[in-house]
Amino acid sequence: MLSNHHLPQLILNRILAAANRIEATIWTGRRPVAVAASKARANQLPFKNGIALELESVEPCSYWGKMFDQRWCRVELPEAADSNTWLEWRDQGEATLYVDGDAYFGFNVAHRRCRLPEGTREVWLQSSCIQSAIWHPEANGMVAAGSYFEGAFVVRRDDEAWAAFHDLRCLLDLALDQRTRENPQIPKEQGGFGMQPVVDKFSPMYRRLLKGMDDAVTAYDHEGLAALRSSLSELYQEMRMDKTFSKCILTGHAHLDLVWIWPERMGELKAVNIFATVDRLMEEYPEFRFAYSQPASYEAVEKREPDLYRRVLKRIDQKQWEATGAMYVESDTIIACGEALARSFILGQKGFEQINGTLSKLTWLPDVFGYSACLPQIMKQAGVEYFFTTKMTWNAVNRFPYSSFVWRGNDGSEILAHVTQDSGYVTHMGVNDLKAPMHGNQQADIHDEYLLPTGYGDGGGGPTDAMLERARRLDALPGLPKIQWDQPEAFFQRLNELREQFPVHQGECYLEYHRGTYTTHGNLKESFRNLERALQLAEAVSAATGCIWEMEHAWKRMVFSQFHDYIPGSSVWDVYLEGLPELNREADTQRSCAADALAGDDGETCVFNPHAVEIRKWITKPDEAEPVYVSIPPFSGTKLLSAETDAPEAVQVHGHQVSNGLVEFSINESGWIDRLDWEGVTVPLSGPIGQMMLYKDRAANFEAWDIDRHVLSMGEVCEAEAEVVAFTDGSHRAGFTVTRKIGNASEAKVTFALEAGSPLVHISVDLDWQDPEYLLKLLFPTEYAAENARFGIPYGSVLRQQVPNGLQAEAMWEVPYSRYLAVFDEGEREGLFVVSKDKYGATVRDGCVGLSLVRSPRVTGFDAHAFAWPEHLTRLDIDSPYSDIGSHRISFAIGRYDAELPRERQPASLADTLYTNTAIYSGGEIAPVIESLTVGDTLIPCWVMPADNGFILRLHEVAGRRGVAHVKLKEGWDMFRTDIGQSSMEQLDGEIKFQPYEVCSVLFKRSSD
Repeated sequence: MLSNHHLPQLILNRILAAANRIEATIWTGRRPVAVAASKARANQLPFKNGIALELESVEPCSYWGKMFDQRWCRVELPEAADSNTWLEWRDQGEATLYVDGDAYFGFNVAHRRCRLPEGTREVWLQSSCIQSAIWHPEANGMVAAGSYFEGAFVVRRDDEAWAAFHDLRCLLDLALDQRTRENPQIPKEQGGFGMQPVVDKFSPMYRRLLKGMDDAVTAYDHEGLAALRSSLSELYQEMRMDKTFSKCILTGHAHLDLVWIWPERMGELKAVNIFATVDRLMEEYPEFRFAYSQPASYEAVEKREPDLYRRVLKRIDQKQWEATGAMYVESDTIIACGEALARSFILGQKGFEQINGTLSKLTWLPDVFGYSACLPQIMKQAGVEYFFTTKMTWNAVNRFPYSSFVWRGNDGSEILAHVTQDSGYVTHMGVNDLKAPMHGNQQADIHDEYLLPTGYGDGGGGPTDAMLERARRLDALPGLPKIQWDQPEAFFQRLNELREQFPVHQGECYLEYHRGTYTTHGNLKESFRNLERALQLAEAVSAATGCIWEMEHAWKRMVFSQFHDYIPGSSVWDVYLEGLPELNREADTQRSCAADALAGDDGETCVFNPHAVEIRKWITKPDEAEPVYVSIPPFSGTKLLSAETDAPEAVQVHGHQVSNGLVEFSINESGWIDRLDWEGVTVPLSGPIGQMMLYKDRAANFEAWDIDRHVLSMGEVCEAEAEVVAFTDGSHRAGFTVTRKIGNASEAKVTFALEAGSPLVHISVDLDWQDPEYLLKLLFPTEYAAENARFGIPYGSVLRQQVPNGLQAEAMWEVPYSRYLAVFDEGEREGLFVVSKDKYGATVRDGCVGLSLVRSPRVTGFDAHAFAWPEHLTRLDIDSPYSDIGSHRISFAIGRYDAELPRERQPASLADTLYTNTAIYSGGEIAPVIESLTVGDTLIPCWVMPADNGFILRLHEVAGRRGVAHVKLKEGWDMFRTDIGQSSMEQLDGEIKFQPYEVCSVLFKRSSD
């Protein structure tokens, strides 16, 4: 007989074969069971209605449904379930298992089997025709016939084989990983047959690991599974490290996209599936901990499955489940105005307080496309102390430098933050899933812990039992961290003890990726901004009149649309065909309610100003053609006759020039502005204003998400012959219209206009857009040469480099702005600003501003995600696979930028007032409560909202200055300083002290008797 061989390179193949043999014995006694199902239907029915449907027998290996269809299935077991009876459900789609009428488990391609309660004879399943768990290797996509249903089976699990397989597989995976790390020339995959990589220069640990597994498999071959497990148990004990220098804090995670490649109703069903699955896993694995954000999902589960919701609340009470996250949904933080972004926290914290009895201390945003500099301040004022994400590791050019750090906002507010480096939000508990973030933990020398969310994300159903088994075994093996299940807030509490030792990152966390999301689906962003403005008016009217009506629903729907795959334009057509009409309806409803609240019996024609600043503008009276120029006091209703004031100097057109005494510009034969003067100051142009630039727009990876750098190197000016026509709209408005062909099949009419009394050039683009996979920009080339440009953010502003100056600047080839931006010379005393009605993306380089008007990538589902949203299965009537094909009305205004100009001429103020209209009504006057408000030039009143017995005025500083605002109130009113969360109250004596970029909330209340 031969002695033990000395060819260790042959061992791994033997181990892999043994693991495969053991895995094949785990599930036994597999028997098909009969399934009866209702016909597939587009509308969803709850359990009590679904089980009343007519059923017919379903054949295995069959197809069913259109996208997002539902059918109800009944399974009758051949005999009552015992303690080891499992239901195996094999469908390409998803299903919720119901036992005794309760949502019990969520099936998908990552979650195939569920142990049934003893005594079960019959179960029901709500099935959905949807590609589930898209990152799972079995997510093979839908075919033309629908979801592939392979069948239902009753199986038994050999628990000894189950445990032995994971025992051996975890060590095998460790060995494979170690082999590649010690010799990177060896492929990560197992060698298979043929020449095997020689084990010649490897560590003793690797050699000992091979020998130990080899001995264990020998024991298995001679004596069976028990001997294998005994031998491996000794090997695990030998391999465990007393000191790992690192601890991985696992938290179960599902990262549910409320909408994405599915509409909202499917996101709600996914929440039910996730919650039910996690509840079951907690029975099997008592050490398992899970965290979930988004009160919108808890509300959906409570509505759909109240018993499941109560079970979740019990898990929360038992500290197994943590509801945390602070925001109502995991919102985009770039596009919403400040108030809308703040409301996600206000609604979210209200939701978490209802769930937990306390506010959430943590903002949980693993997957958002950039993080605004005002976020730390909003979080702080909403009761949040901590922040978590993984997304900053997606940067394309500059690696985000920290893992644990203090995030300091633009106002100085500080939040403790953690970024799990080299990891995503889909973590399978592989060896490298643990090692990569451990090695990427930049502050491991200060704090040895890193937080690792674990589970199939993007709607994949969260953790699996296999992941939980691996977590039990991979703990503290060579090269791996200590593993501990815990909740995110507990992780941050420990991190906070070392807060003073962590580095500080000040300002925004700019994501160098997904830059197309500022522009994609412009019609959606228009509807979103329309609802923002409608709520701005409605809340001001409610505050002024004391009339109360339902607004929370509208706010929730708008905040829901801020979800990070909704407003960025990265969802499938279902989301937008349902969402756009809803946003528009909500806006109409709020404007209608505001009009009803203003209406009275006095019969006087009045005008209401929703802003806490004086408004001067042209208004057309009802039933009259000619507009009048009015001056309306802040936050008040005024008789229109009383508001009329002397008309300013008329607008005049002379040849190719137009002037109103404040602004003068000339337009050339090509239809571009080639000279622009503001109050005698000539703008230094590097080229004509108003050129349109067309770019072939094909992203390398994520079409709806990305504008790639190469795209902006391929622009061509739209030089088709233009029709330039002067127009005069009475004495108050005049200018030029420029009409030309754009691209292959599009046409644009650009209007450049001046209004009497206005220091702005008003620009509108009526666009018939018919060019797929192109990006269209409008150019404002200047010679303003400051190192930075200023960009509006939801609250305040940020400076970003706008001249070539290293990789940080180069990586910002397309940047977001919240409603305004400005370029200037150093000192910010001379420049040009742009205020946008509802556009959010721009390229700013060397003083040249290129505003992104529209882009038409393939809509998600027609791109690389077609396997999960196949066009042939949709019930929708879709006109085009490209976004934004059709008509657009786009509005901008440009003005002279000077940081010392009066507040009403600052772009941050105009961003709030220019496109939110005053309201004309028939009724009585509404006297202003604020008789005077002296706030300086950079503290901008931006919102008025109703409050008990009064109202709250929100202001934000926008230029990095400090000062004192003075307020004079109508008799009978008091003022108090509060915050976004209204957690504090301090009476004021007429002064508001403010810091740079501070968001100030002032509560005005009627004086008590």
